[in-house]
Amino acid sequence: MPHSKTTVALPSMTPGTGRGLVFHRFGRTGARPKVYLQAAIHANELPGAMALHHLLPMLVAADRGGRIRGEIVLAPVINPIGLAQLAGSTHLGRYDFLGRDNFNRNWPELSGAVAERVGARLGKSAVDNVALIRKAALAALGAMKLANELQALRVEALRRSMDADVVLDLHCDAQAVLHLFISRRDWPGPARVLAAELGARATLYNDPYPEALTFSGVNSALWARLAARFPAARVPQACLSATVEYRGQHDVSHVLGSADARNLYRFLVRRGVIAGRAGRLPPLRAQATPIGGMDVGYAPRTGILVYHAREGARVRKGEPVCEVIDPLDARGPRARVQVPARTDGILFSRRPDGRLAWPGMVAFRIAGAKLLAHRRGVSGLDD
Repeated sequence: MPHSKTTVALPSMTPGTGRGLVFHRFGRTGARPKVYLQAAIHANELPGAMALHHLLPMLVAADRGGRIRGEIVLAPVINPIGLAQLAGSTHLGRYDFLGRDNFNRNWPELSGAVAERVGARLGKSAVDNVALIRKAALAALGAMKLANELQALRVEALRRSMDADVVLDLHCDAQAVLHLFISRRDWPGPARVLAAELGARATLYNDPYPEALTFSGVNSALWARLAARFPAARVPQACLSATVEYRGQHDVSHVLGSADARNLYRFLVRRGVIAGRAGRLPPLRAQATPIGGMDVGYAPRTGILVYHAREGARVRKGEPVCEVIDPLDARGPRARVQVPARTDGILFSRRPDGRLAWPGMVAFRIAGAKLLAHRRGVSGLDD
């Protein structure tokens, strides 16, 4: 089946206006493996969209050459709602202005609806179980009553991802090195190959049942939740679902976008979605670490934020990562409050885009190998 482009209309929220979702499809519908890629669910995070901009013509060429073996569905910018949220000359695409919801939180969790439909029929055949679960998940999405365009956006995206073998949700941070968020069930299996191919400087694995209900999380956790609910049945982890954080918001260039696209393309070849030779797998740049070992540094007060370490640096416990300066205090160095690392690890993210700090603001995140007592019971991702 040749490359196709489809626009799905979203419900109009105000008279005379309307938005739509654009999906590109390559390969034959139902062919395996199936891969779903989307970018910019946080609409002001565009490095992933840049990667897909460079990947699209590569897929068109592969399609014309008859090299697409599986099915690829690609949404270059999945959030037209957030793309339109301009305040003055500032683009605010992380939260929905109407419902104030984080666009990447509270996605529909389908394991209960799927269990009601097929739980009694799950048996010893992993192949049969995967087919039953995927069909039931799509049926559950089709039965949902949608009240607004954000709900429609989420359901339309899940309709194209929930039966995929691989789901990649492309994001970025404020200032960061390339890093991944994955499920614990995928390491050191397929996620290790993804991390090596993309050149991830840090990979963090979450509990199989993430609380935040991110897009990537609900695609992955469906399988973990059903496996736990029906231990006598064979329910494999049938979907590698990952959040790919493409560095920082300002890391948008043809050089980075084309390199990221080439890495994605090689990953698709390595997965057997596209015919070809991927070559030798690059060396893994960092072992995966638990979310529970991620140190999050918070600003202790308001003031001017100054960093002592760049993103990607390896830091040691007790080492100052940044400091907050009170500009109204005349005591010089005594007007500075340092924020130290509470673990050894990789400083993979410096969060704010500006340099004004306020109490409780996330200032940095460190990927550490040791579980941290103060992280117990804390969700893996901050808003």
